[in-house]
Amino acid sequence: MAIQAPSPPFSSQPESTNSSQDENVLSSLDQLGKSTSGKPRKKPTVTPRTFTRFFTPRSSLGRGGKIGASRQVLRDITASASNRKPLPRRRTPTKDSINIFIDENYKNGNVQKRRRIVEPISPDSTPDRSSPLKRIGGQSLDCLEDDSTGEAHTNGEDIRSRGWLKGRRSSPRNTKIYPNPIVRSNCRGTLGGILNREMGTTSGNQPFPRISRLDWQCETANFYTLPEDSHVCDNLEAPSEQAIPFCVTSCHTNSLVAVGDEEGGIRLLESAREGKPRFNKAYLTFRPHANAILDLTFSSDDLLLATASGDQSSQIIDMPTQRAIYTLSGHASSLKQVLFQPGSSSVLATSSRDGSVRIWDLRCKGSATPAREYKISLDGNDDTHQPHTRKVTYPRAIDTIAGAHAPRHLAPLPSTIDHPSKTENPSRRGDVSVTALSFLPSGREHLLLTASEADATVKLWDLRFTHHSRRRGGSSSATRPMALSTTAPPDIHTRYRHFGITSLALSADAARLYTLCRDNTVYAYSTAHLVLGSAPELAPSSAQPRQRQGRARHFGGEERRGRGPLYGFRHEGFHATTFYVKLAVRGSSHSRRGGRSELLAAGSSDGCVVLWPTDERYMDRGGSGGLEGIGGGGFGLPIYSHGTKLVRGHEKEVAGVSWAYEGELVSVGDDLLARCWREDEEQADDKRTSKGEEKLSARDLRMGGETGGRRWGCGWAEVEKGWDEDED
Repeated sequence: MAIQAPSPPFSSQPESTNSSQDENVLSSLDQLGKSTSGKPRKKPTVTPRTFTRFFTPRSSLGRGGKIGASRQVLRDITASASNRKPLPRRRTPTKDSINIFIDENYKNGNVQKRRRIVEPISPDSTPDRSSPLKRIGGQSLDCLEDDSTGEAHTNGEDIRSRGWLKGRRSSPRNTKIYPNPIVRSNCRGTLGGILNREMGTTSGNQPFPRISRLDWQCETANFYTLPEDSHVCDNLEAPSEQAIPFCVTSCHTNSLVAVGDEEGGIRLLESAREGKPRFNKAYLTFRPHANAILDLTFSSDDLLLATASGDQSSQIIDMPTQRAIYTLSGHASSLKQVLFQPGSSSVLATSSRDGSVRIWDLRCKGSATPAREYKISLDGNDDTHQPHTRKVTYPRAIDTIAGAHAPRHLAPLPSTIDHPSKTENPSRRGDVSVTALSFLPSGREHLLLTASEADATVKLWDLRFTHHSRRRGGSSSATRPMALSTTAPPDIHTRYRHFGITSLALSADAARLYTLCRDNTVYAYSTAHLVLGSAPELAPSSAQPRQRQGRARHFGGEERRGRGPLYGFRHEGFHATTFYVKLAVRGSSHSRRGGRSELLAAGSSDGCVVLWPTDERYMDRGGSGGLEGIGGGGFGLPIYSHGTKLVRGHEKEVAGVSWAYEGELVSVGDDLLARCWREDEEQADDKRTSKGEEKLSARDLRMGGETGGRRWGCGWAEVEKGWDEDED
């Protein structure tokens, strides 16, 4: 029986049938599409893969492919690449760093195959991660250079075996050289704070120290005085007794200072630090007056010494012989001040309690009167005397300003006016005492400034004209001399009461005039505004002035006005209760070493000396540097209180102060002492004296305490709390 073979599961006939059916379906769909639109249907052109390749920047693609040199250069100079590039680490290419890119075989000349040498690219020209030369086997060359052992592995293989790092030196960890640590600067004040801030050596937790206005203390905090810097003023006629010193003045060419006392004696003291003899012993003594000496002044060459005494006269003493060669007499009361004209040893000005100012010229002819001296032996066996005759010249005043500060209209006198004593002429009752004088510097030495006890105004006089009147009855307003100008008083004085001025002083450049007022304030004036408006008289010129119109400019006319004070200084330890308190300014001429700032010193009735730095950069123009509630509302002008008090040097009122030739400050007080205040030597190498004793400083005295009596007889500058601790 014949068996029929089974047919395969998929016979050829059904396959052909199915394929034919699919073709029919596709053809029908094509015909349908052609009927709906005229364009043939194509395969999609944008796929997810093509989209990614089209919109992905080439910089983010795989690093498998190499970047051409031109493309790399264009890529590096684009703005986006420059902005993305971090600050490169500055490295100087060396011979060893260049050799790491050169194969060892090529270096030795064993070249078997021509190979392209890749030149090193500077790390500053391209970003760190863009250059293929900066990555070897996925590891950066920076990591290789920072590896102190010189070993780096990539995929378990030593990099040195490839010849990349041959010839490169490796430094052990222990041979690293570190720079010396930065030491905190000892400079104080604003400059020291800025320096320490920039160097990162500030103390405490404050990375940026506060630069405050307290840095003015670095100008005044270094003053001190020791026991050997004090001199006890004895009576020259009776050494067992003592005399109160009233005034002090300094020489212009050496370090000597002259002190006048109430008994008419004068003593010269050596103020230099290493001077001989020391300050506590007198260098020279003599007694030209029998009454108190109220003021002293040296000529510009220090050959003459002028005195102002309570015996109503002034004597001009020849210093080489210590004898009086001129006697200035003519005042009706005791003298208050005497002053030489700048650049001249012949012209002087004196002021008196009688209200007058007299101008003297020693070159003018005067009357010569013999003066007889008797030297009597105190030995009882010899009662003979030996007379010595010498001549003393009495010059005449070339100009007299009578009633210099007398009121133009009669009015009740202030209670502060110095009334005449019982021994003085009663006719001077009502006179206004002229308490202070000051010449303008060379070039304008013909201008004289005066101040009085009546008010705080300052008058300016032109000495190229005579101010005395030949008319009888000089008390009328028509015959009284008229000043060139008069400054306006402070606003608080016009609202309440007037206070007098005890002393005048000019700054080193004569741009500021300082007045010590009895209201416990030191006022500062602008010398350029002593006359408001056009003032040809203030111009530094030696030419003769133009002829004034008649006598109206000097007698009976209207005085020109000057500007009032610009600002003032006050301090809680400064009080001027008497007219004996004076002030002085330290300029560049008072220090042969130079480089010292200008300081204003004033005595005080509180038994201390007060110092103020006059540099206006220490003054807060916003008002915070002045006294709260006083700077604007009370005085009407800025009042600053950044002063330093010198304590423990005196126990009673300090009257006279003077700056010595080398910058030391000399003060005299009612405690019978003359003190020399010295300033710490900056960068002193030797910390001990010639006797082996430790040198003390102002800071040591402030912080050392009273242990062992180390503060006995000493004085120092008082500073605010925390000032000395800043140096630790």
